[in-house]
Amino acid sequence: MTVEIDQLIANWKNKVNIAGQNLLELQELPTYQRLCGSFGFPPVKLTGITQTRVTPALEAMNDLFQHFDLLVQTVDKAIKLRQQSPRFLSIPKIAEIIQLLTGDSIELPMVQTPLAQRELLTGAETTTKITPTQLLQLMQNAFSVARDAVLAVDDAWTQMEVMLADAEAQIFSMQNLAASLNQDCQSELIQAGSTIASLRRSIEQDPLGTSAVFQQHVQPMLAQVKATLDQRIKQHNQIRDKLAIAHNLLQQLKEIHTKAIAAFAECDDKVLDHSILLPPLPEEQIEALRQWLMKLETKLAEGLVNPIIVGLDNWTIKAREYIASEQQAYAVNNAPLQTRRELRGRLDALQAKALARQLIEDPILTELALQAKQLLYSRPTPLNKAAELISHYEKRLNGELGNGHGA
Repeated sequence: MTVEIDQLIANWKNKVNIAGQNLLELQELPTYQRLCGSFGFPPVKLTGITQTRVTPALEAMNDLFQHFDLLVQTVDKAIKLRQQSPRFLSIPKIAEIIQLLTGDSIELPMVQTPLAQRELLTGAETTTKITPTQLLQLMQNAFSVARDAVLAVDDAWTQMEVMLADAEAQIFSMQNLAASLNQDCQSELIQAGSTIASLRRSIEQDPLGTSAVFQQHVQPMLAQVKATLDQRIKQHNQIRDKLAIAHNLLQQLKEIHTKAIAAFAECDDKVLDHSILLPPLPEEQIEALRQWLMKLETKLAEGLVNPIIVGLDNWTIKAREYIASEQQAYAVNNAPLQTRRELRGRLDALQAKALARQLIEDPILTELALQAKQLLYSRPTPLNKAAELISHYEKRLNGELGNGHGA
C-alpha cells in the first residue's frame, strides 16, 4: 500500500508542476500582462466584444491562481505527512493521505448567495468542499477559457494591423484597376476604406470586435469587388479575343472580296456567257460592316461591356455570312476562267499527241486546232464552242471520226 501512496503523491506532484508551468507561461505573455496592467504595462481599457470575453476570463484567472494555491497546499500537506512517517505507513496515515488527495479535502472560499436564490433555511454565505480532482477540472476549464481569450487577443493585436494595411493596399490596387476597366466600384471601396480607418482606432481597446467587423464586413466587401473586377477582366479578355477574331475576319472578307471582284471583271472580259456570273457584294456593304466594328470599339472605350459582347457576336455572324457569299461569288466567277485555262492546256496536250502520232499536219486537225485557238485566245471566249471544237479534235485524233490514216 505504501508504494501506491508514494505513486499517488508523485502523480499529484507532477500535475502541480505541469499546471504551474502552464500558468507561468500564460502569465508571462506580454498580451496577458497588457490586459492585466501588470509588469509595468498600463491596463488596457477594454470595450465591446473584447471586454465581454476577456474580463470574465481574467477574473477566472484570478480564481485559477487561488485554486492553484489551494491545490499546492493540499499536495504539500500530503507530502509532509509522508515525509514525517516511517518507511512503512500506518493505516491511519494512509487514510489521511488518501483523504487529502482523493476526498473532499479542499474548502473553496465562501460565496455570497443572492437573496433571490435562497430558501428559508439557506445561509447568506455558503462554503463548498471538493476533491483535488474536481478542483483540477475547474482549473482546467478556467485555464482553457483564459488561454483562448488571451491568445485570441494576441492574434488580433499581432495580425490586425498587417491585415488592415493589406486591405488598404488591395483597395488602392482595385481603385486603379476599376478605373482602367471603366468599372464603378468607388462607393464600395470608399466605404471599405472608411471602415478600415474606424477599425484602426478600435484595435487597442477592442481587438476581437475589430477582427469580427473586418471578417464579417470588410473582407466580404472587398471579395465582392474583386469578384466584380475579375468578371470584368474576363469580359475584357473575351472582347479582346472577339475583336482580334473580328479584325481577322474583316481582313479575310476584304481579301476574298478583292478576289471576287477581280474574277468577276476578268470573266466578264474573257468569257462570252455572262449569265453564269455572280456579282460580288457592293462596296457599301463591306464599308458598313467596317464602320459597325469601329462603333463597337468606340463603345468599348466608353465602358459599355455587355452590349459590346452581344454586338461582336452579331457582327461575327454577319461577317462570316459575307465571307461565305464572297467565297461563292469567287468560286462561280473563277470557274469559267479555270475552264478556259483547262481547255487551252487540253488543246496543247492533244496537239502534242498528234505530233507524236505524226498527225500534226492533218488538215482537218490543223483547222480544228486553229479555230479552237482563235476562240480560246480571243476575248470574250465562247466556252461551249471552244470545248466542242476540242472534242472534235480529240475524236478525230483517236480515230473515232475517221481521219484517212486508218482507225
